[in-house]
Order: sequence, then C-alpha cells, then structure tokens
Amino acid sequence: MLLCSCVFTCTAPGRISYPDDEIVFQTTQSLVEDHDLTIAGIPKRTGERADRQSGTFGWAPGRDGQRYGFFGHGLSIVAMPLYALANASVDEVPKLWRYAVRSDLFTFHRRTHEADWQRLVVSLTNCLITPLAALVFGLWLRVLGHGPRASLLTALIYALGTTAWAYAGTLLSEPLSALVLLGSALEISRWRESSKARHLWIAALLAGISVHVHVLNFIALPCLLGYALAGSGSGSGSGSGSGSGPELAAHDHRRTWLIALSLGAAGLLLLGYSQWWRFGSPFETGRFDHYGHWVWPFEGLATMLIAPGRSLLWYSPPLIVAGLAWPALRRRDAATASFVLALALTRLVFVACRSDWHGGWAIGPRYLVPTVPFLLVPLAGWLERWSSHAWPKRAAALTVLGGSVPLQAWLASHSVFQLYWQLNQDYGRDRYMSVSDWRLEATPVFSFWALQQPALEFWRAGKARAAWTAAQFDTLGFGAWRLSKATEADGLWQIALGLGGVAVLAALGLGGWLLGLARRPRRT
Repeated sequence: MLLCSCVFTCTAPGRISYPDDEIVFQTTQSLVEDHDLTIAGIPKRTGERADRQSGTFGWAPGRDGQRYGFFGHGLSIVAMPLYALANASVDEVPKLWRYAVRSDLFTFHRRTHEADWQRLVVSLTNCLITPLAALVFGLWLRVLGHGPRASLLTALIYALGTTAWAYAGTLLSEPLSALVLLGSALEISRWRESSKARHLWIAALLAGISVHVHVLNFIALPCLLGYALAGSGSGSGSGSGSGSGPELAAHDHRRTWLIALSLGAAGLLLLGYSQWWRFGSPFETGRFDHYGHWVWPFEGLATMLIAPGRSLLWYSPPLIVAGLAWPALRRRDAATASFVLALALTRLVFVACRSDWHGGWAIGPRYLVPTVPFLLVPLAGWLERWSSHAWPKRAAALTVLGGSVPLQAWLASHSVFQLYWQLNQDYGRDRYMSVSDWRLEATPVFSFWALQQPALEFWRAGKARAAWTAAQFDTLGFGAWRLSKATEADGLWQIALGLGGVAVLAALGLGGWLLGLARRPRRT
C-alpha cells in the first residue's frame, strides 16, 4: 500500500482533471465549510448536452431552489479530511508550489493560491483509496485460499498494471466503488468460511454504502446477495462470533440475515431520502433526462470490448491472462466464479444500454473500472500454477503483465482531457468520440506520443531546457522538478524525492519478502 501510494502521488496531476471532479470537490468544500450539500457549480461550459445552458453541468436545482451535485456523496465525504488538511496548511506552503501544476490546461475554477492548493491536496484522495483497494483485494484472495505470493502479486498487478493507476490521479468515484465492492466481497467470503455474523453485517453495510458512491453500484447488490446466499460455510461461530457449535442455530441464522438485510436496506433508504430531500423524489438522482437515455447495447458492447481506444482488455491487459484462467476458477470455486461473472456482465450490459456509456473523456471504459479487480481473480490461481505452465505461456504472460506497468505509467502521466480537447477541435462534436474509439493513431497511447514530438525535436537538437519546457507530462513529480529548476521553490521536489525513496524501499522490502517465501520449503 505504501509503495502504490507514493507512486500514485508522484504521477498524479495534482489538479482537478474532469468537471465531475470539480462537482465532487465543491460538495466536499460545502460539507466542511457550510455543513450542507449546496454548491456553486462550474461557471463555464464543460460537459453539458448541446441543448443545455453553459454552467449547468453536474448539478440540478433542489426543492429549495439551491444547486445540488448529482454525483454520489460518498467520495465527497471521504475527501473531507484532506480538504481540512489543505485548509490547515494553505498559509504555510510557498505560493510558488501551485505552479508545479500545469497552467496551460483547462481549469474549472478561478485560480488563486488557496483554490489551487485545496484542489491539489483533495485531488490526491484516490492515491490513498486505490492502494487500499489493492490491499483489500489481496486479503480477499487470501480468504479465497490463494497463497501469500500469488495474492500479493495479483494485488500489485491490479494496482500497477491496470487502469486503476490512471484513475488514482483523478477525483472520480470508480476507485472508491472498487474499494467498497471489494470490501463487501471480502466480508462475504469470510462469512461463507466462518459463519460469523459480523462479517455478513459488515458486507451488507458496505453494500448499502456503495450506492452513495455511485448509483450504478445498485446493479452489484443482487450479485453480492447471491454470493452470500451461495453458502455460509462450515466454520464455527454464532451470531456474535463466540459460539462453539458446528453451525449457526436456525434462530441465530434468521437473526443474522435480518440484521444484514436491514443494514443494506438502510443504505438504500438513506439514498432515497437524500434524493427526495434534494430533488423531490426518492427515485430522482438529479440527472433527470439531461445526460443519458436508453439505447440498444450493441455499439457500446463492441466498443468497450474490442475498440482500440476504449477496450477493457486494451487498457487492462492482465485481464487477458486472467481470462485464460477462467475455467480453472470455475472448477476451484464455482460460487466465486459465478459471482464475478454476474457482477461484470450485469454492469457491462447495463452500461452499454445507456447513451452515456462512454463515461466522458476517460481512459478505457470508465464505468467498468470497478469490475477490473474482480475479473483478475482467476489470475491468482494461474500464478500459483506458474511452474506447471509451458515456457511459451510463461514468456507470453511475462510480456503482457510486465508490459502493462509501463503502459499504465504512460497513461497516468499524461492528460486525457488534453487529448480529447484536441480531437474535439479537429473532428467536431459529432465525430471525435468515434474517431478516438476506433482510429489507432487517435488512441491515448499513440496520441500522447504525438504530443511529445516537439519536446523530442528539441532534445535531438541538443536543447535540453527547451525539451523539458515543451514536455507534455502531467504529473506532480515532473512539475515539481521543473519548478525546482526554474525557481528557488524546491520543497515540493524534495517531497517528491522523499516519496520516491520510500517507494524504492517499499519495493525492496516486498521483493525480499517474496524471495523469502519462495525459498521457504512447502508444507506437505
């Protein structure tokens, strides 16, 4: 977790990258400053539909006439401590530090030292959430019966070899969605193994919370319920976790389920109340009909699965290896395999049936990002059988898994907003999304390379300073280094160096631990 947090922080842009992020930030700001949910909105055109007025994106008028963001409030609440930290430190940090963040890209607020610093700190929220999700993922794999090496490696592959890395630098809700859904799955697996009621209760509580992160997580609830119903295991433990009988008594079993269902339902009821309080109906999210409508799913399915600019497999290549291991997972743990398949397919099909399935200007299929760790579950078993695979398979897997890490570093260190802005200008509002999905040269991987060509030309000409000035990297680490070269404000660069050192030490520690496990004789 320490390794990934340091890496993600250094490669994060340190700014609000999407209009969705700005709405989430404003909600956090309102919660801390005013103790309510009203926001000002974005005073310029961003993600509005063509027939909507400028400045109306991301919010809807409430019953009281105030503006309320319609994104889930879960992430805004989680980000509150970082907002408080930003407020407490804003007068202490050098004013030049704000210039470590790129100033040539689109902004959603009026830039001041205070506003920039608040957004810089709060935008790092997912740099902590994503490593925590990887940790929970690894713990889940352990409960599923995988060894420590395979579990750790699979968790690291999720964090550093999939789009989880790119989304860690945003203030989008997908990383937190992955965390709460993984947490619920982990506790259900513990419940199935031990029959201790507290695990089912925690799972239900997290499931209820998930809809406050993103309403799309509602689709996962039947899958989680089915996973829990698949069996409570044969472990001992009563409803309080202290019994000694081989199974829960029928009365305790009913009580356990009644409490669990009540906890899950409480989350849904709270969401309904929140929506009624803001928008006048428990079933109104605030989006009304302004952002999406039902469509046939064929275009969305094809694009999210195979298009070079949007495919889930293109942008999270370890899923290819995991897919090959799917039959083994079905044989090993049919309940978990069915749960993972149901969770992924229901989300995929539902998203494809909505006109806004693109998820805006994003890396890969944004709305499918929370399913990535679940789809990686078969990979742990494949890694455990590493020595039994033929060398061509191992070589191919090493190429895919090893190559995924620099791919994600490349994607995370550039601005996808910059790319789509340019495509919008070049091809027009009606064509640019299709171009970005299907034309290889317009995909983020190749377009980011094209953005770097002026800097490379300066470098070839021996103009190093001009090359670094023209470079299009969008990371705090690079920005802090460039700031330290241009001014005396090198404190942020020193912090980045410190984080890099911690990451190296953490990597060495993990490597040593893995080597120690490899040398340990296996128990028979």
